[in-house]
Amino acid sequence: MSDATRRLLDGAAARVICARLVRESPAFFVRELVRPPGIHVYHVRENGMRVAIRHRSVDAATLAEAFYHHWYDPPAEVAAAVGSPTRILDLGGNIGIFGVKAVAAWPEAAVVAYEPDPANAEVHDRVIAANGLGARWTVIHAAAGAAEGEVRLAAGRGPGSFVLAEGASDERELAVQLCDVMPELTRSDFVKIDIEGGEWPILTDPRFAANPPRALVLEYHQMGCPAAVASREAQRLIEAAGLQMRTIWDSPQDGVGMLWAWRP
Repeated sequence: MSDATRRLLDGAAARVICARLVRESPAFFVRELVRPPGIHVYHVRENGMRVAIRHRSVDAATLAEAFYHHWYDPPAEVAAAVGSPTRILDLGGNIGIFGVKAVAAWPEAAVVAYEPDPANAEVHDRVIAANGLGARWTVIHAAAGAAEGEVRLAAGRGPGSFVLAEGASDERELAVQLCDVMPELTRSDFVKIDIEGGEWPILTDPRFAANPPRALVLEYHQMGCPAAVASREAQRLIEAAGLQMRTIWDSPQDGVGMLWAWRP
């Protein structure tokens, strides 16, 4: 999550901004103040799709990333590269906000998401059902990677849940399935990757360089990075795959950033 999004979490003005993103603005605003438990469903003003929000979490900031900052709106060159995609892969699906954006923007596309945190995946499933899109939108309750197996997840952190490194531990850790998503990734038209350091095994896998998707949007992290500077390593791997790229934002002090990449 960027510094801009963290700042958007603070204060009444931030809550007004987030509330204006949905049609049920008064109810959203009050719930952001009161922070009731449970999952609450709203209609996005931009496209009429339903989203599900937990007001005791940072879900409102995730909504803002897509519909206030518009970080998932592809620039012209990316839109031209992706055309009318039929296969979209969402790695780190969280609560389905990117999926809501994608299914509305590309109504012919099927979306497959991976989300290992059970709490996030529950909300994601709720969003798919609320929009009646189970025939073309699926969330797989597993971690995305470049191998099959089992990993330990530091869970319960909203969009910040992450796979633990070997030897690390966490009070909220749980075992989750790890899926080799490379076959799906290489045949997808458009891929979103935001998996809290889990991107590096995917980006360094030879299958990525050999056959990258037409376009992708990536949030990279210093966590798990095989090099000293995450932004430089992401650029190196993107260019090695023959893709062009454009930075969306970069936070050097945190070693986190976002970029677009596409086939020229």
